[in-house]
Amino acid sequence: MPADVPLDQEPDRGLSAVARIAFFAPPSAGHVNPTLGLAAELRDRGHHVTYATTADFAERVAEVSSDVVTYTEQHPGDFRSFTFSGRSLVDAMAASLAETQALVPLLDGAFPERPDVVVYDNAAWWGRLLAARWERPSVQVSPMLMSNAEWSMSQKYTRLNPLQPRLWAFLLRLGGYLKRSGAAVTPKELLTGEGAARRIVFIPKEFQPRGDTFDEAYRFVGPCLYERRFLGSWQRPHERGPLILVTLGTIYNQNPGFFRTCMEAVADLGGHVVIATGDGVDHAALGTPPPNVELRRFVAQLHVLRHADLFITHAGMGSTMEALHEGVPMLAVPQMAEEQANADRIAEVGAGRVLDPAGLTAATLRAAIERMLVDTAVRDRARQLRDSIRAAGGAAAAADCVEAFVRHVAPSQEGSS
Repeated sequence: MPADVPLDQEPDRGLSAVARIAFFAPPSAGHVNPTLGLAAELRDRGHHVTYATTADFAERVAEVSSDVVTYTEQHPGDFRSFTFSGRSLVDAMAASLAETQALVPLLDGAFPERPDVVVYDNAAWWGRLLAARWERPSVQVSPMLMSNAEWSMSQKYTRLNPLQPRLWAFLLRLGGYLKRSGAAVTPKELLTGEGAARRIVFIPKEFQPRGDTFDEAYRFVGPCLYERRFLGSWQRPHERGPLILVTLGTIYNQNPGFFRTCMEAVADLGGHVVIATGDGVDHAALGTPPPNVELRRFVAQLHVLRHADLFITHAGMGSTMEALHEGVPMLAVPQMAEEQANADRIAEVGAGRVLDPAGLTAATLRAAIERMLVDTAVRDRARQLRDSIRAAGGAAAAADCVEAFVRHVAPSQEGSS
């Protein structure tokens, strides 16, 4: 079956054939969570959704899938050490190649019944290569800013020295592997996503720098949110005053000094402050939180954001989109290159401000919080972006894109393995 489907022939919802759809994403919250709403939507439309992931993410994936294929990471990278710029970016790509080489044969054997369509995160190279091996159409999904000739992360945030020997050694290994595997995918296509028939982006076009320059192969649908029941629920206390959420996400959160600074900054602010540290910080080492601070490891973030007046965030794209979906202004404190790009974009679109984590003090943070809480222009702009996000279509629009391929599955394939 040809991978390309006419882009103007997306089906009416509910009219596609029932299909087997396989999902692949790196086992990290920033890549798995954005796909959950799409997987749930496709399952609820009657498709058989099989999601391949590790045991750490099996519970949340099981909430949205018909079946879960679990595997063990073969070459797990220490992503807390990767800043995704310069030498670190080469290290991250090398870890991804090693993992891909191990997972392709492992996951190939885990799907005796071949899926009709493959949905893969742009960092899950194994998903694209499995689709090529199975000769099945594939849809790339991305939870991050996209790059083209007009705007690219590499222009400012992920610069690589093109003469770096380690980079060329990696490219030679990648090219050799692709040639041996017989995949009709070039190294450039695998690294950039070029050649994908459809690319679903979990951000609205208004948030993408130079969004108007991306062609119709890209579908900017905004976040595909899902409640994530495994996090439980959260209820707002009956306290007056502002509600503030603070988190550094799930990877770059090993920063007890930052959380102590936050507690000191909001100590006599009033209102209610939720601080979610993740699993990288010893709460005992933070000291006793002020009475207005609710200190948690994890929290139902979507529930908190529905009530929040301000979000102090690392500017991971998942958290950024969840905040904008609720129209919440942000103070961004980025921890690595990709988050810096997101943070700069938050400021460019007028939905928040960026704070330099280096040398951040309780006094400077407190001043920034007080300015943000009375800044009606930033609040209004965040709400405008909320409306743009909701108009982008989210999970329903993304599912329509996937179903365009389902509708064109040949009858002989629909029941084949």
